[in-house]
Amino acid sequence: MRLELKLALIGALSKIVIFFILFILMQQVIDKQALRQTDRDLLKMKEKTMSIVAKIGINSFLNIEKDSVYASYNMLKDEFITIDLDPQKHVSDLVFSDEARDIEDEEFDFRILNYSFEINNQHYILEIGKNIQLINSLNKMMRNISITIILIVLLITVLVDIGINKYLLNPLNKMIITKVKTITNPETFDFSELKSTTSDFIYLNNALNELMHKVTTILKNQQKFTADVSHELFTPISIMQSKLENLLSSGNLPKQFTANILEQQNNLNRLQQIIKALLLIARIENDQFAKDESTKFRELIDEIIINIEDRAEMKNIVIENLVHPNFDLTNVNKSLIYIMMFNLISNAIKYNREGGHIRIDCSEIGDKFCIEVIDNGIGIDKDQLSNIFNRFKRADPSSGEGHGLGLSIASSIVHYHNGSIDVQSVRGEGSTFRIHFPLKDVNSQLRS
Repeated sequence: MRLELKLALIGALSKIVIFFILFILMQQVIDKQALRQTDRDLLKMKEKTMSIVAKIGINSFLNIEKDSVYASYNMLKDEFITIDLDPQKHVSDLVFSDEARDIEDEEFDFRILNYSFEINNQHYILEIGKNIQLINSLNKMMRNISITIILIVLLITVLVDIGINKYLLNPLNKMIITKVKTITNPETFDFSELKSTTSDFIYLNNALNELMHKVTTILKNQQKFTADVSHELFTPISIMQSKLENLLSSGNLPKQFTANILEQQNNLNRLQQIIKALLLIARIENDQFAKDESTKFRELIDEIIINIEDRAEMKNIVIENLVHPNFDLTNVNKSLIYIMMFNLISNAIKYNREGGHIRIDCSEIGDKFCIEVIDNGIGIDKDQLSNIFNRFKRADPSSGEGHGLGLSIASSIVHYHNGSIDVQSVRGEGSTFRIHFPLKDVNSQLRS
């Protein structure tokens, strides 16, 4: 989940809690205010009624001799006024209460004002009521309106928060997307300054630039060291090789020393192969190869099979080239592609079983060109898969063959061509190496 969305959700949750508390408090205020307003209305009606009684007299409302009661209800039965004799003779007693009254066989809830008064030594009680069902309906309507307003305000604030967060975090997103996510080579890293008013983002960008400067420097020094050391080792090794050859050709050596010299020659040859491999990797990592060639991929595989078939015949291994002839790799270095495929196929032979088979195939997957080298050999243990492309690592160290540089060279060549490589393997069943190159670097009549 993106950071600005998380911030917006956190803000929304906090606002929901605040609005919920405000809604509860507001509802209580509305209820109390409605009750107070009702009581004020009842008091006004009481004052007006008492003013009319004082003006026209109590006898205009009821006949004391007949012990009658005055009662007046409006048409909608939301208000009423009654005047009756007070047998308990309360004096100036004003009381508010909520009661249910039956009016014409229908029950209503009223807020009632009870007022006791005296005229000509006669005690009366005045009751004025307002239907509180109407008040409750108004409160319910106000509650619904409040909820609607709160939800609308909440939605607007969330959208505004998302927009503000997106604006504020745009420098961070820009830095992550254009810098971190697009890093393929430290030397191509974007070291530009970040334009932002947020000091934390500027500090982070500067720290990232400084870190990548250090990484680039360390990487260059490492590559230069590898290239220099490898190159410098060639001279003494060549001298030693030359002296050993002179000793062998002199014919004056005792037989017991000849075998030792031959063994040392073999060691020097292996050392030369290691140095050549390291130099090749250093040159690849230093971008010393052009990528402006094209090659017919099936023909390149056929050439490798011809050059390596003697190794395959020793184990009775069958190699199938299933690559379609219409696939041409472009914008590549043909020599490096040859070395890459040669190392993968050579590895498939080396770690295969007697009478095994190897299949080379390719296909289009999305915007990628996929190359597969599949064998049914001894396979690779799961705990070794993570180190399979590391230098000086072998899938089967006990074999004593090779120096663990073949797959490392292949991986360097793949990444040099903006591709990726992975492996799937089951011990005892075989391995599948997959290479993915950008489809834009492949010409194929199959798509036309």
